[in-house]
Amino acid sequence: MRLRQLDRTSLGFFTLAFVVLGWPAPRVLAGAPKTACFALPTDEFSQKAASVLGHLVRDNFDRAKEFDLIDARELLNKGSQDSRLESIANAERLLKEGKEQYDNLELDAALEALNKARDEFKKAVGREGSGQKYVETLLFIGASHILSGDSELGAEAFRAVALFDKRKSLDPKMFPPSMIEIFNRAKAEVAASPVGMVQMKSNPPAAEVYLNGVFQGITPLSLAKVPEGAHFVRVEKDGYLPWGQLVEFYATHEERVEATLRPAKGLAQFQKRVKVLRGDLDDDPPKTAVVQFGQWLGVERLVLVEVKQRGSEVTAEAVLAQIEPPKKLAFRTATFDFTSANFLARGDAFFSSLYRDVKIPPSAGIDKKKDGDSKISSVATCNSDSDCAIGEICDKVSGTCIPEAPQGDQFYEKWWFWTIVGGVAVVGAGAGVLTWWLLQPEQGAIEFSF
Repeated sequence: MRLRQLDRTSLGFFTLAFVVLGWPAPRVLAGAPKTACFALPTDEFSQKAASVLGHLVRDNFDRAKEFDLIDARELLNKGSQDSRLESIANAERLLKEGKEQYDNLELDAALEALNKARDEFKKAVGREGSGQKYVETLLFIGASHILSGDSELGAEAFRAVALFDKRKSLDPKMFPPSMIEIFNRAKAEVAASPVGMVQMKSNPPAAEVYLNGVFQGITPLSLAKVPEGAHFVRVEKDGYLPWGQLVEFYATHEERVEATLRPAKGLAQFQKRVKVLRGDLDDDPPKTAVVQFGQWLGVERLVLVEVKQRGSEVTAEAVLAQIEPPKKLAFRTATFDFTSANFLARGDAFFSSLYRDVKIPPSAGIDKKKDGDSKISSVATCNSDSDCAIGEICDKVSGTCIPEAPQGDQFYEKWWFWTIVGGVAVVGAGAGVLTWWLLQPEQGAIEFSF
């Protein structure tokens, strides 16, 4: 392999660049209480809205330094058989080895370990999380090739970085102009490549979809205008193992992918406990079921959001509860328009109001998403009702899934209808018995027939 004249100091310079440009761990105040967040749909018609608000509340409390948010899904997955965890462990071990060899100028050995790490990460799609370590692996591969004099293979690795994260850039204070030029050229090539679309569905429905580690929306969902190529797609839902696949996006046609999620080991226990949580969230102290659920999760604070959707109207009740000693710390209720342009912003402010003095902005107009808008979409495109989630129908005019309010009960499903039917039946039976008794001949009487 061709190797430039490069001393340890220069190479350490590049290693420092990767360290400095790494992703900082979220800052949490010392002693911040362990917290879990869940959104509970009142019925099947409210599943999608609950999933959107569930993602929002977790994201909100994850950013808040006052709370130490636990990964409740991993807790529910504990004990489940998943070979991808072994692949992740192997990938992280190989990445560490490759970085050490990179530091020691053993670039051939570094590339061998780093390429193996990349392959292990690909085996573990769905368990890669935000994909930070995968991107780090690709950056080290690219830098190793370039430092070895092979700019073409270095550019190939950088294109993979840009395909995974189009926002990624190299700091000119940390990287030499030559490497930045190669990276930016690779990034421009990816940006100019044709784009494709994939229609995502899941079983069960109303699951969260992540593209290359970034949240996109709730199934069913259209992933559109994605650069052509293979991308990491992850689908998650409380109580299920995350589903993952390298999905190929094509510019020539639309792909359809259905993710079937495997139940986690703790699903049955989770569903049993969640079933009794709904209702009476405003109780102070919280009802026994809420306290027991928090104790089962091993948290000090619990956020529960009960979500009801009818048409485009979404009603949410949220409580922030202390588990020991049991105490209601905050309770809020609000109504949202699911199609509003600032639905997500209002939802985020709603959850912030549980622990801060925050004003919830008024609802804006109907969301008309423009090309290039990075806002998360909660609407899926469709051709028929089968493309939509439970509680949604396909609007033939706009070609999108819209919420459908459940139909009212038919007259024969009303309680008063069967009360009348029962009453008529009783009266009819009584009249029949009375008529039969009146028509009986008196005892001892002689009956003549002619």
